[in-house]
Amino acid sequence: MQKESSAQVSKEETVLAVEDLSVRFYLTAGAVSAVNHLSFDVKRGTNFGIVGESGSGKSVTALTIMGLVAIPPARVDSGRILFDGEDLLKKSSDEMRQIRGKRIAMIYQDPMTSLNPVLRVGFQIAESIMVHDKVPRRQANERAIQLMKAVGIPEPEKRAKAFPHQFSGGMRQRIMIAMALSTDPEVLIADEPTTALDVITQAQILNLLKTLQRERNMTVILITHDLGIVAEFCDEVLVMYAGVGMEHGTTREIFSSPKHPYTKGLLDSITRVDKDIKRLNSIPGEIPNLMSPPTGCRFHPRCAYVFQKCITDEPNEFVMPGGRFSKCWLSEKGV
Repeated sequence: MQKESSAQVSKEETVLAVEDLSVRFYLTAGAVSAVNHLSFDVKRGTNFGIVGESGSGKSVTALTIMGLVAIPPARVDSGRILFDGEDLLKKSSDEMRQIRGKRIAMIYQDPMTSLNPVLRVGFQIAESIMVHDKVPRRQANERAIQLMKAVGIPEPEKRAKAFPHQFSGGMRQRIMIAMALSTDPEVLIADEPTTALDVITQAQILNLLKTLQRERNMTVILITHDLGIVAEFCDEVLVMYAGVGMEHGTTREIFSSPKHPYTKGLLDSITRVDKDIKRLNSIPGEIPNLMSPPTGCRFHPRCAYVFQKCITDEPNEFVMPGGRFSKCWLSEKGV
């Protein structure tokens, strides 16, 4: 199912490490525990997936890495985010501006709201180049056209003069990719890059990202709720639920032998070409209110395998050979 991991090329070098990260939003009604003691490592030159339902904390994690989470009302209560060994949480606003967009770039969920509707797309790409690389306008415009061509936009010289509303959803997403790639970032965070796109356009965007990742040896962090996309694109996967990292492993491990009941539930709810599935299952219930999350394991109100310890005690992170982990009391029993 999975291609040979590009992690071999990078010799297992960690480019980004999130350690014990907790992010809360302090509101008038109370504190929302959006990310809770989250830890994971991303190897250089690989495609890393973060998957989970809406409300799992995926986008908050990405925005915290980028230094874009709104403080206040948000506050980072604990943890470190190490990028090439340097803690991003200790960087000043000026230092983060030098990193954000230049060394770590992000493709946002909705390109229509991310692009300025009154500015031509070529100007917006060129502006990003000028901010970070300090090059003249003419040179930036030329690079913008080259980038539009690289991401598959036809007639880039002509389309550079168009406005965002004159592009389809898939083409707007290509514009966002071109903008993100304009400064040759080391890490590219793609937050739901195929949302609201048809399946043909989704495949085109994913193939484009894979091609650009190989050509530029980038590290890509893909945030999605679609496990089909994860199977196609990612080398490693982190499964999140209610702000907690529930399971982490290679894509092959996660799909062939999921350890956490939540992961199993997600996999049972999708079609599989390698299995004869008569009926798709669903996970009962919904994401809990993170202003007052459940005691013990946050997934226990929806879990088919729940027992008393799950209700009272938060599970430990059980680490398996190769660095794989599962945050579930069943793992302690060897299930």
